[in-house]
Amino acid sequence: MEVGKLNISKKWIIVLISLLLAATFSTIVSATNPWDDYYNTQPEAAAFLGLGLAMCAIFAIIWLVIFILIGIWVYKDAEKRGKSGVLWLILVILLGIIGIIIWLVIRPPIGGEKTEPSRRCPNCGRGIPEDARVCPYCNKKFEG
Repeated sequence: MEVGKLNISKKWIIVLISLLLAATFSTIVSATNPWDDYYNTQPEAAAFLGLGLAMCAIFAIIWLVIFILIGIWVYKDAEKRGKSGVLWLILVILLGIIGIIIWLVIRPPIGGEKTEPSRRCPNCGRGIPEDARVCPYCNKKFEG
């Protein structure tokens, strides 16, 4: 898929979602209950109720988008740090803000958790691979 076509399709999706949201909000704002005498005699109350519902819907959509973006970030961050992204995404979805806080507290450094080598060079004291016959730092030879 070409880059230009991809941008056009994203723009069309945004336009269609915007039109759908506008139609939904205008329906909510203009909707009145014809069987309710209160709203028939006081159309300002119906408009105020519709406006309130529209604002609540906008607020909920904004929080949903933020929550989805945070979930995507946690997934990518966990994968980058050598942890299971799916597991952490599920935990964040189930626990919400507590899951995000837990991830921020216990996340390992980038590249995964670093383990200390169990074998050290007797000459320079640096960690070396278990199967090394020569220290890569000081060139000390070991017994085979």
